[in-house]
Amino acid sequence: MEVGGQMEAKEGKLKEDLSRQEGAYGAKMIGKLKKMKCAVFGLRGVGVEVAKNLLLAGPHTVVVHDDNKPEPADLGTNFYISLEDMKKGKTRAEACEKALSEINPNTYFRIHSGEVTSEVLSEFHVVVFTDDTPLAKLKEYNAFCRKNGIKFVYVGVFGMLMSIFSDFGENHEIFDTNGDAERSVVVDKVEVVSEPYKNMQELLKLVGGMSDEAIAKLGYSGKKKACCDLLKDKAGYSLDEKRQKSITPNEILELADTKSETKKKSTCGKITTVGQRHLLSDGDFIKFDEITMSAGQAEASEGKAVFKITDKIKTLNSTCEIKTHRTNASVFYIGDISGLGDYQGGGVGTQVKMPVHKSYQSLADQVLAPSFEPAFADMSHFGDELKAHLAWVALQKFRTEKKRLPLLHDEKDSQLCVELAKKTETNFPVSDADDFVAKVAQFARAETNALCALAGGIVAQEAMKQTGKYTPIGQWIHLHAMQMLKLDKASKPVGSRYDHYISLFGEKFAEKAQKAKFFLVGCGALGCEFLKNIAMTGLGCSEEGAVHITDDDVIELSNLSRQFLFRRRHVGKLKSESAAASAVEMNPELKKGLKVHNTRVEPKTESEFTDKFWQGLDFVVNALDNLKARNYVDTKCLIFSKPLFESGTLGTQANQTIHVPFKTPSYKEGAPPGEGQGIAMCTLTNFPYEPLHCIEWSRTMFGEVFEDGPSAFEDLRRSGVDKYLEKTGKNVSEEHETLIKTLKWVKIAADPTLEQCVRLAMDHFLGYFRDDVKNLIHAFPEDARNVDKKTKEDKGPFWHGRRRFPRAHELDTKNEDHAEFVYRTTCIFADIFGLTKSGGYPERSKVVAMAAEMPITKWVPKKMDVVVDEDATKQDTKKTLATDEYEEIERMRAEVKAIDTEKLVQLFPADFEKDDDTNHHIDWITSASNLRGWTRKLKASTRQHCRMVAGRIIAAIATATAAITGLVFLEIYKLLLETEDINDHRWSTLNLATNVFAIELPPDPKYTRTREEKVTVAQDDEVSTIVNKVTCIPDKFTSYEFIEMKMGKDMNLVEFVEEFKKQKGLEITMLSSNEPNKRGGVMYQEINVGFYQGRIKQSEMMASRIRNPMQRKRFEEIIVSSKAMVDQAELQKNQTVLEAWIKAYGPLADPDREFLVLSASVNPTDRELEDQETIEIPAIKYYFK
Repeated sequence: MEVGGQMEAKEGKLKEDLSRQEGAYGAKMIGKLKKMKCAVFGLRGVGVEVAKNLLLAGPHTVVVHDDNKPEPADLGTNFYISLEDMKKGKTRAEACEKALSEINPNTYFRIHSGEVTSEVLSEFHVVVFTDDTPLAKLKEYNAFCRKNGIKFVYVGVFGMLMSIFSDFGENHEIFDTNGDAERSVVVDKVEVVSEPYKNMQELLKLVGGMSDEAIAKLGYSGKKKACCDLLKDKAGYSLDEKRQKSITPNEILELADTKSETKKKSTCGKITTVGQRHLLSDGDFIKFDEITMSAGQAEASEGKAVFKITDKIKTLNSTCEIKTHRTNASVFYIGDISGLGDYQGGGVGTQVKMPVHKSYQSLADQVLAPSFEPAFADMSHFGDELKAHLAWVALQKFRTEKKRLPLLHDEKDSQLCVELAKKTETNFPVSDADDFVAKVAQFARAETNALCALAGGIVAQEAMKQTGKYTPIGQWIHLHAMQMLKLDKASKPVGSRYDHYISLFGEKFAEKAQKAKFFLVGCGALGCEFLKNIAMTGLGCSEEGAVHITDDDVIELSNLSRQFLFRRRHVGKLKSESAAASAVEMNPELKKGLKVHNTRVEPKTESEFTDKFWQGLDFVVNALDNLKARNYVDTKCLIFSKPLFESGTLGTQANQTIHVPFKTPSYKEGAPPGEGQGIAMCTLTNFPYEPLHCIEWSRTMFGEVFEDGPSAFEDLRRSGVDKYLEKTGKNVSEEHETLIKTLKWVKIAADPTLEQCVRLAMDHFLGYFRDDVKNLIHAFPEDARNVDKKTKEDKGPFWHGRRRFPRAHELDTKNEDHAEFVYRTTCIFADIFGLTKSGGYPERSKVVAMAAEMPITKWVPKKMDVVVDEDATKQDTKKTLATDEYEEIERMRAEVKAIDTEKLVQLFPADFEKDDDTNHHIDWITSASNLRGWTRKLKASTRQHCRMVAGRIIAAIATATAAITGLVFLEIYKLLLETEDINDHRWSTLNLATNVFAIELPPDPKYTRTREEKVTVAQDDEVSTIVNKVTCIPDKFTSYEFIEMKMGKDMNLVEFVEEFKKQKGLEITMLSSNEPNKRGGVMYQEINVGFYQGRIKQSEMMASRIRNPMQRKRFEEIIVSSKAMVDQAELQKNQTVLEAWIKAYGPLADPDREFLVLSASVNPTDRELEDQETIEIPAIKYYFK
C-alpha cells in the first residue's frame, strides 16, 4: 500500500542502540518498522499507552488525535496530562504533545486536530481507535481501511473490561508467524517408506472401503474397534478385548503403516535426525544441504526448489515441507523421494520460514458474529468471552442511543443496557448474562491504569504486526476482572486524580493505596513501567506511605528503546534518581512517600536494607533481570512473610506471579524452570555443527586468552609471591592450570611491544585454526571409524551426524579474514600491555605488514586429548591430577618463588564489553567465530548476531513489559482490596507474537512432607536402589514456617543446643545458616574428638614414611582437616551462637539485627533413628536480643 507522502523523515537522525529490540524483532522487522506510519485516535489512558509504546519502537511516523478536554480523573491514567494543562484548557492531544514528542527523536511525531476523514486515514499503514469512538464511526473507518489496505485495530477499556478487535484485511502476508529462531537439524538417516496415515478415518476409508457417512456414525470407540477388526482381517494382527480398549489411535496407525497388507502404496521420505527432539511442527519447511543420495541430483539447489509434502522431490538438497512423526520426536516425513536412490551420508537442515497469508473479516461482520482469539485462555473465567462481547455490544448500542456511556453506578442506565443486550440478535447463545452486562454498564465510564497498560502493550504490538512479523489477533479478545467490583464498596467521584479508582473500588481503597509501604527493586524496563503505574494509582503517595525504589545501574543508550522514563539527557546518570524524577512529574504527590536508593539489594547492603526496613513493608515488587537477586529478595520475603510480586520478559513473552505467604509457593519453589540445555563440551571444543557453537567457543577463548591469563599475572604482581602461592594452593584441582597461565604471562609481559602483540596474534591464529584442526584430523582421519571402547563394536563412520570433518586454515595475511583476526587480536593485546593509553591503536596496514614479514611456524603433529562424549559437561571433564603433575606444580611453585614481583610491569586484563564499538572485542568474537565456522563449512555470523550471543543480550521490548506490569497491578489492586481467597489471584503467561494468554489460578503452597526417597547407587557395574525415609517434624510445613527460639540474649552454643533439646525434644547435630549467600559454613556440629585425634596420629605417621608427593599431600590435607575439627570442638564450648555465626560467615551487616535464621540437622531424643532415616524441620529463627 502506498501512503501519502506529506510526512517526511526527520533530517539528521540521532544515534540509537536498538540491540535489545533487534534481538526480539530481527533486522527485517526493524527495517519495516522504520517505514511504518501509524496513528492513534483517542488519548485516554489506553490511547496514551499505545502511543508511548509505538514511539519507543521507533516507526517512521506516529500521529495522535484527541480534541476532548481532560477531566480530573484523566490524571489517574494518562501520565502525560498535568493540572497545569487542564487549567490552560488544553485538549488531551495538546497536553500530551511535548512529552510524547520527546520519547523518540528519530520518529516523526505530530498531533492531528479536527475531523478524522478518509484523507487523514489514507496517510497511514495502520490506525488504532480507542474507546472514545462511536460504533457507527468505527464501522465507517474500518470499511475505508479494508478498502485501502490499512490495518485497523480497536481497543476499549470499560471499568474492569478490556476489549480488543483487530482487522488486517484480506490476504495479509505474514513472513514469520511466531518470531522463534529458525531451528536446525543434523540428518542421521534418510529412508523411503510408505506414506503414513493421517488418521483412523483415512485408514478405514482407503483399506476398509467405508464411506465418510458410515465412518461418522461410528464415534471414537467404534472407529478404534473397526480399525482393530481391519488389522485382523487384512494383516492377521489380532488384539484381545482388553488391548483393543487400551490401544491408542497413534498405535493403531503405526501398525497399519508397517503391515504390508495395510500400508499405503504411495511413498514418502522419512528423515531421522541426530538427537532426541527436532522441535519442528507440521507444515514447517526445511532447507537441506550436504545430503548424498545414490541417484538424483546431489548439488544444493540454493533454495530455489521448494517441495510440498505431496510433491515428488527431484533433489533432496532443497527446501521441503515436513510432517512430524506421531510418536518419535526425532523423526519427520517429507515428500516422495523414491527416485533418488539410497542414502549415502551427510546432511544438515535449516528451518525456512515461508510466507503465510490470512484473511480477516470486517468489524461490521464481526460485531454480531464474533471470532475470538483461540490462543487466549483465561481459565478462571472460562466461557465469559460471550458475556463480555454481549456487554460490549450493549454499551455501543447505549452510546448510539444516548450519545454517551452509562452513568457511573446508575441503575436506570445499567438496566437499559441489559434490555439492549436482550434485544441483540447474535449468532451465539448467551445465558445468565444480565448481571454481568449490568455490572459492566455501572462501571464502564471508569478505567484503571492496570488494564490500560495491559491493553496498551497488546495493541501497540498488534499495530506493529503490519510489518508482516507475528500473527495478528483473530479477531476479538475480551479480558475482564469484574469479580473485583462491588457496588456497595464503590464511591462517587470527588473531583480527584484518583476518581477512577474511587468509583471502582471506593474511597477506602484509594486511602489504603496512598498509605501503602512497599519496595520496588529495580528501575529498568519493568521498573519504569511500575513507577508509572504507582504514580497513576497513587500507591504510597502520601506522608504516611513509603515508596522505596532502588537500582545501582546507570542509564545506557540501549535503554531508551524500552525504559520510557529516560531520555538522552539521562544517559550516564543513575537509573533510580532519573526514574524517580520522571515519575514525580507524572504525579507530584508521589514525592511525599518516595524514598530513592542507589544500592544493590544483596547481603553486603543489609546495613541499608535492614531487618527493620523489611519488617516495615506491606509488600515487595521485583523488577529484576537476574536470578540471584530475585532469589535473595524472595528469601527476605519468606523470612518476613511479605507478599512478593514477580514478573519477567523475554522478547514478546512475559510472565507474572504473586507469592503470598502460606498460600502459594515462594518464587524459588514456584518459578517455572527453563530447559537448561547447554552445549556439550565435545561440541564446543572439537565438533561444532552450528554457528552458535563457534560464537560460544569464541567467547570462552576470549576469556581464557585476554582475561584469565593477564588476571593471574596481575594477581601475582599485586599480591606478592607468598600471598599468591597461598591463594593458589587452596584449590589443588585448579592450581596446576593457574600456575601455567601465570608463568606463561610472566614470559609474555617481559617484552610488552607491538611486535610481541603481532607475534602473539599470529600464534593464536595458527593454534586455533591450523594446528588444532590438523591435530584433530591426525587423530581422526576422514575414514576413521567409531569403535566402542568396551565391546570393540564398529558403530560406523566417526565423522557422521553432528561431527563435521574439518579443514584447516593456512595463514595468509593477504586474506582479509585472516588479516582481520591478526589485527583485532593485536589491538586487544596492545590494550593489555597498556600500549594504547598514549598512542591509541596501531594502524591496520602497519600490523598486517608486520605480520607478513614474520616467519610462520610449521605444524608438528601433537597428540590430542579429545572428549567425544556428547553428554559431558565442563565439570565432567575436569581430570584428577597425576603424580607427574603434582611434581610439575612443585617445580612451577619454585619458579614463582624466584620471581621479583617489583620488576613486573603492570598489565591491564581485558574486561569483555559488548557495547563499546571501539575496543575490538565484538570484532574479535566475530572474526574468531567465522574463522572457526569456515573450518566446519558453517554459515558465517553477522557482527550483530555475535554481539547478541556473546554479550548475553536479552531480547527486550516495551510492549511486553507494559502488558505484564498491567497484569501485576491487577494483583496489587486485589491485595489492597484485602482479598482473602487466594483463588481470586492469578498467575499469567503471555506471548504477544502468537496471542497466547494463559491466565490461571496460583498453585498451592509447596509442602515439605514426611516421605520416602529412592536413590539409585552404582557400584562395581552393579546398580541398586536404596530407600531413604525422611521424617518431617511437623509432618508437613511450608518454607514460610519457622521454629522461633526467642531467647532474649545471645546464648552459648552448647547451652542453646541443650535449650533446643529441652523445648523441642530434638538434639541438634549440626547448625548452620539458612540465609541467602550465607551457606557453606558450619557454626556447630557434634564432634567425636577421640576419633579425629587418632586420625591425626595415623596420618602423621603415614606422611613421614611416604615419598610420593601426591600421596603425601593427601595425608597432609587429612591432618589439617582433622586438627581443624579438634580445634572446632574446643571452640564450641566457649562460643555464643552469634560469635559462631560471625566466625563462619563474617560480621552482621545490619548492626540492629535481632535474630538469625538457622538450619539444623537433628535427631529425636525419644527414640533411635531407623536405618536410612533422616529428620527434617523448618528453619530456626534465633532471637538473640
